[in-house]
Amino acid sequence: MERLTWAGVRAIVLAITALFLLPLQAQAERDWEFSVGAFGGKAFHSNEDFKINSGDNGNPFHGTVHGVTLNDSGTFGGKLTAWYLPKKYNWQPQVGLELDFTRFTADRDPQLRGADGTVTTPGLQLGSVKYNFVSDLSANTLAVNLLFRYPVWSTPDLPQGRIAPYVGVGGGVQRAVLSLQIFEHREVSYAPAGQVLVGMKFFIMRNLAVFGEYKRIWSSHDFTYQGGSSPLDSRKSGLL
Repeated sequence: MERLTWAGVRAIVLAITALFLLPLQAQAERDWEFSVGAFGGKAFHSNEDFKINSGDNGNPFHGTVHGVTLNDSGTFGGKLTAWYLPKKYNWQPQVGLELDFTRFTADRDPQLRGADGTVTTPGLQLGSVKYNFVSDLSANTLAVNLLFRYPVWSTPDLPQGRIAPYVGVGGGVQRAVLSLQIFEHREVSYAPAGQVLVGMKFFIMRNLAVFGEYKRIWSSHDFTYQGGSSPLDSRKSGLL
């Protein structure tokens, strides 16, 4: 009578495991759709209000600078997406979860902008602020999105539809790095971020698709730096 070797035992265990896992894998393939994507495009920034505070040195002032222009930039990123496919009713959208990374820059050139606030000199108001130097700001946003889509144009090869319009909302964290060219300064800030997105995916074949997407990101950061004789606290908000 032959005795089972360790190799034989392992083969039996693997065969039994496969019998249990194969049905689960088939069920997962029916219920879930997973994808990995990358994107690139253009980031358009709206004009922002900066809150400023000169501290206690010299002639202190604080207030809000209005309509500061941030330079548009290129943007790129990637995403991991999972869609839950079963629906109880035909009118229901499919629901998905997504891990989303986006990078862009929001540099500021020298400019003069209107402002309001207070100064220590009696009878005077803060009327304008002039930025005489360039500031470089890069931002990385990592967010989790909740997505909804309505697949259309289903075919036997593409039962989930060839075209998939979708909308989503998400939240996460944004890492912003401020660098000043007039003097050596680099500062990193982390802050919560929120975003909304709308897009459409077109399947070229079952496992290959292209997509277009609009995304709006909001975040707010505080920076403190020493320039000349007085420190300045500035806040950039509503970054796209």
